[in-house]
Amino acid sequence: MKIKRLFIYPVKSLLPVEVSYAEITPEGLRFDRQYILIKSPENSSGPILEHLTIKTNYLLGLFQPAITDDWTTLTIRHTLVQPESSIRLSLTPSPLSCLQSKEYKVNIFGTEAAGIDMGDEPANFFGSHLGIPVRLLFIAGSGHREIPGAPFIPRHLMSLSIRPHETRQPQRIRFADAAPLLITSCKSEQEARSRLPSANQGEDVIILFRPNVHIDVDPDSQPFEEDNWKELLVYSQDASVEKAVIRCIFKTPRCVSLNVDLKTGRRAPRDQQMYGLLAPDRRVNNAFPHKPVFGQYACAAPNGAILRVGDVVQVTEQENST
Repeated sequence: MKIKRLFIYPVKSLLPVEVSYAEITPEGLRFDRQYILIKSPENSSGPILEHLTIKTNYLLGLFQPAITDDWTTLTIRHTLVQPESSIRLSLTPSPLSCLQSKEYKVNIFGTEAAGIDMGDEPANFFGSHLGIPVRLLFIAGSGHREIPGAPFIPRHLMSLSIRPHETRQPQRIRFADAAPLLITSCKSEQEARSRLPSANQGEDVIILFRPNVHIDVDPDSQPFEEDNWKELLVYSQDASVEKAVIRCIFKTPRCVSLNVDLKTGRRAPRDQQMYGLLAPDRRVNNAFPHKPVFGQYACAAPNGAILRVGDVVQVTEQENST
C-alpha cells in the first residue's frame, strides 16, 4: 500500500489544495482548517458565532485555494466567475498583524474555538460571491480546540507515539469537524464511483469525501477494508525508514455535503447524490446508525514527520486481528 494523494484544506469547507508532501502537527496536517468563514457578527444574537459549512451552503464548493511553492501565500479563486475573481492571503498571518484584530468565538460540533478576524478585504470577497455578510477568521489563542469525538475515543488513544516507549503526543484539532485527519482508500473510492450513472463515473469522486490521506491499497484488497483499520505505519518510499504512525479512531459518518455538485455549487441530481447512494448498505457505525460511513477519522505522530505521496503504508493492527 502507498499514499496516493494528500490534501490540505486551508479554509474549512472550501475545496482542498492537493500537495505532494505534508507535515504532521498535533492538530493534523500543517495549515489544515486554520481559517474558517462565519456569518457576520452583526447578524448574531449571542457571543458564539455560527460558522459556514458546505453541509448547508454548497456555494462554498466553488472556492479553489492554492498555496505558493514557498508556502507563504494562499490564493483563493472563485471557479465560475469570469474574468477570474481571486484574493491573496498570508498562509500564516504574523502575530503583529493580528494584534488589533477582533476575536470571535465559534462553536463546531459542540466545542469552541477562538478566531481572529482577517479584515474587510476577505470579508467583502467571500460575501460578494456568497450573497451574505461573512467574516474570515484565523485560528487564535493556543491554535487548537478539543476533539468533539472524545467521548467515543478510548482514553489511551487520545495520545499517540510512533514507538512504545516514546513520550506520547497529545491530539487536538483546529477548525476541523471532529479529528485531526481523515483517511480513505482508492478501492472504496472506486466502489463509490461505480454507484454513479455511467456518464459520471470518470469524475474525481474522492474530492467529495474531503480526505487528508488517500491510500492506494493492494490489488487484492476489498472496498471499505479501512473500516477495520486501527493502526498504520508509514515508511519512506523505499520502505527503509519508519516515518510515522497513523491511528484510526472512528469510522467517519458522512453528511449531506456529499450531495454537492462542485461544478455548479448546487445540489447534484438525485441519481448523483453520493449520500443517498451509500446509505442503503454503508450505515456501519453504531454510534450514528442513520448515516452512511466512508473513511476513518485518524491522528498521526510524531510532530514534524513529513508524509509524501508514494510513501509505503502498512496496516499493523485491525479490529478483527487476534
